[in-house]
Amino acid sequence: MSKPTPINEPVINNSFEPTKDNVKIIGRAKYMNNSLWVGHTDSGIEFKINGKNVTIVVSTDGIYGSSSEENPAHILVYGDDKLILDIFTTENPKELNIEFDEIGEHIIRLIKISECQYGSIYINKIKTDSKVITPTPLKNKKIEFLGDSITCALGSIEKLGIYSTSFEDGTKSYAYKVAQKFNADYSIFSFSSYGIYSGYKDEPKRVTDFLIPPIYEKLGRLNWNFDHSENTTIAMSSVDWDPKEFEPDLIVINLGTNDGIYINSLSDENLRVKEQINFTNAYKDFITQIRSVHPNSEILCTIGMMGQFLYQEIKNAVHAYLNETNDFKIHTFPLNEENIEKNGEGFFGHPSILSQIDAAYEIIEKIKELYGWIPDPNIDIS
Repeated sequence: MSKPTPINEPVINNSFEPTKDNVKIIGRAKYMNNSLWVGHTDSGIEFKINGKNVTIVVSTDGIYGSSSEENPAHILVYGDDKLILDIFTTENPKELNIEFDEIGEHIIRLIKISECQYGSIYINKIKTDSKVITPTPLKNKKIEFLGDSITCALGSIEKLGIYSTSFEDGTKSYAYKVAQKFNADYSIFSFSSYGIYSGYKDEPKRVTDFLIPPIYEKLGRLNWNFDHSENTTIAMSSVDWDPKEFEPDLIVINLGTNDGIYINSLSDENLRVKEQINFTNAYKDFITQIRSVHPNSEILCTIGMMGQFLYQEIKNAVHAYLNETNDFKIHTFPLNEENIEKNGEGFFGHPSILSQIDAAYEIIEKIKELYGWIPDPNIDIS
């Protein structure tokens, strides 16, 4: 197999739009206004060519988003499963060029490994010497992951300093690794500091701006759309998402850590108990919402990598939901808390790469036990 390399001046003859007729769309992304709008962790495109040269034209969403110095989008490009480009969106637009050694069939995959809320990208066009480009085949299994900074793999890159997108690499997330091990297509919908009943803002106060349920049926959410509304033409959180675009066999919910931080910060014990009940009710409502969107999916609820507080409330929510609905396609299980002594610590107490791997194996074993899925022994996720 020929080795792909980055190039500066490819020979290009044909141009294609990044629609689902031409590319496989990875994750929650939407083609609109002549571009594919890509925001979420590990989302992007994959396609096949019969040629030698490819250029993918990418643009940013604005000076307060993926064009910013603080939080540029982080993009990886693979050619025939080899990492070719690892870039940040420091130029706009940006042409991502790949040349293979030989003309032939090749597979190109582009994924954005930084999370959605800090910035998105537009894939504008694909230029190539190939006469056609085609989507790679769909896989037999589909998994949707719902989470917070843990699922975004915040802290997976060992760095010190003030947070930026350079602290994240979604390919180090347990979610990405679980999908790899089962040869599954995936969609990762995760936002740092977000919760189900309350988000996190480092103060003993409920944060309702950072909640997953209100945006679950939307394309996503960009912080700068709210911080700089005068510069916003279309807010991502105003764009409806069509769930038929990705019907998961399994939905993994790993939420509640930020809710727990908020509830644990309350000094009034009576208020703390009341908020735990409110969280339980909000979790149950969210399950009901998910089921209305995806009536046939298995649902697996978990928490624990940064503490198992609220796991009992999650069990209570699921139990109450089961009693009302007799919907037995939902399960719970606790993840082990990260072993910092063994694996080291990521940014701001977040799981390290090794802890993400440990969690991935726990989830893989649970999926195998509950649903009979067979992990691929030939895929190394370590």
